[in-house]
Amino acid sequence: MALFALFRYKPVNKKESITAVPSKTTVLRILLMGLIGTALLLPVWLVRYPPLLDYPNHLARGFVLAHLNDPAFHFRGFYRAEWGPYPYLGMDLALVTLQRVLPAEVAGKVFLSLCVLAVPLAAWWFMRQANPGHDALALWGLLLAYNTFFLEGFVNFQLGLAFSFVTIGLWLRYLEHPTKKRWLSVLALATATYFVHLIAFVLTAFIVLAYTAADRRRLRDVGLAGALFAPCVLLYALSGIARYDGTELYFRDWTEKYYEGLAALRHGYSPRLETLTLWVIVACVVLAWVRNSEFRIQRPWVWVFAGLLVLYCALPDEIGETWDIDVRVVPVLLATLLVLARLGRRQRVVAVAALLLFTLRTADVARNFVAKQTELSGMVQAVQALPRNARLLPLINENDDDDPLQRLYAHFWAYSIIERGAVAPYLFDLRGQTTLRTTEKIYIPMRPIKDPLDWDSVQRDYDCVWVYDFPSWTPQLTTMGKMTYAGGNLRLYQLPRKPPRAR
Repeated sequence: MALFALFRYKPVNKKESITAVPSKTTVLRILLMGLIGTALLLPVWLVRYPPLLDYPNHLARGFVLAHLNDPAFHFRGFYRAEWGPYPYLGMDLALVTLQRVLPAEVAGKVFLSLCVLAVPLAAWWFMRQANPGHDALALWGLLLAYNTFFLEGFVNFQLGLAFSFVTIGLWLRYLEHPTKKRWLSVLALATATYFVHLIAFVLTAFIVLAYTAADRRRLRDVGLAGALFAPCVLLYALSGIARYDGTELYFRDWTEKYYEGLAALRHGYSPRLETLTLWVIVACVVLAWVRNSEFRIQRPWVWVFAGLLVLYCALPDEIGETWDIDVRVVPVLLATLLVLARLGRRQRVVAVAALLLFTLRTADVARNFVAKQTELSGMVQAVQALPRNARLLPLINENDDDDPLQRLYAHFWAYSIIERGAVAPYLFDLRGQTTLRTTEKIYIPMRPIKDPLDWDSVQRDYDCVWVYDFPSWTPQLTTMGKMTYAGGNLRLYQLPRKPPRAR
C-alpha cells in the first residue's frame, strides 16, 4: 500500500539490468499512480470553464500581461505592468511564459494541472523525509489537491503549498547531512516560495524554525534556518508592503475559528461528503493510536503541530485586502498531523481510507464541474454578446452570505477580456503584490458598490455595463442604452458614448 514508495531508489545489478523484469507489485503501483494522476487532472480538462471563484480574474490578468503591447487589443492605454520583486509573481510569470506557445485558456489549465499534481507530490516528499517508512500516509495529501482554497481560485496559494512542502522536506534532508550545496538549494526554494505566495512563505519559515528548535539542534543550525528566510524578510520590509496603513484587522471569534477551520479541511460541494470526511479522519486518528504497539510519537513534530495550532488561533482573518489568512494554516496542520507519530503496519489501513475519500471527493468535484457549465452558460452568452475591444464596467452585487463555491458570478466577466478583448477595471491590482495596474483616469466605482453611481461618468467612460443583481438600476440603464443580454440576475447594456468633458 506504500504507493509513493515507487519513487524510492533501488540499485540494480548491471549484469541483471538488461534482463530485469518489473515485479507485479511495481506494475500495479505504476498503474495505480497513473489512475490517480488521471483522476487529478480529469476535473480540470473535462470542462471549458473551470468553476473556480477567483480564477477568471487571475487568468485575465495573465492574458493582459502577455498581450500588453499587442496591437490587436487596446490594453496599452488602459493598463500597465509594474514588475518588481513582489510576492505572488509565480502565476503571472507562469501564464505569460505558457502563452508564448499556448492559448490563454489552455495555458491556464496547464497551470491548474501543475497545482493539482504538485501539491500531493510535494506532500509525499515532505512526509517521506519527516516520517521515513510511512510513505503510504502521503495518500492523505491527495485530499489537498482540490481543497477549498483551490476551489475558491486561490491558485497562487495552492502552488505555494507545493513549494512549502518541498522546501521543508529538503531542509530535513539538510539536517541529516549538512552540506553547503543543500543549504543553498533550500535557500533557493525558500526564495521561490516567497515569490509564489507570501503566506506559504511565512508558514514554511515557521515550520523550519520550529522544527529545528524542537529537535534540539545546535544554535548554529537554528541560525542557518533563520538565514534561509532573512533575504526575503528584508525584501518584504523594504518593499513597503509591511507598513500597516491603519486598515482594520478582523479576528474571528472562537466559534467561527472552529467551524471555519473544519471547513478549510473538508469543504466542498457535498455536505454529506464533508461529514463523512470528518468522521473518517477521527476514526483514523483513533485507529492509529489505540492499542497500537507500534505507535511511536515524534516529539519535535508534536511541538511543531502545537505551534501551528497557536498560530492559527493568533492570526486574524483579514488585514486590508488580504483575507482568509488564519485558515490557510489548516493544510499544513493536516500534513503535520500525518508525521506526529510512527504507526507501523496500521498506516496501510489509514492510507486505504485516504484513497477512498480521495476517490469520492474527486468524483464529486468532477460531477459538479460539469454541472456548473449549465449555470455558467448564460454568462458565456453575455460575454459573446459584447462588441470587440469594448470598455466594460462590471457591477456585481456580491452576497457575502453565499457559499464562495457558488459565487461564480463574481469574476466570470473577466473572460470578456480574453475572449472579446474588452478592457475593464477590477482586475486584481494590489500595489506591491500584483503586477498589473489600471492606469487610465476613468470613473471606477468603489467596491462593494453602495453609493449612488455617477451615471454621466459611466456613459462617458464605458461602452458596456455588466450588471449582476442590481434590479433597481434597470430603469436608469434602459433609458441610457440598449439591453443586449438578459438572463437570471444578469443584464448587459450597450451605451452610446458621451463626448469627454472639456478640460
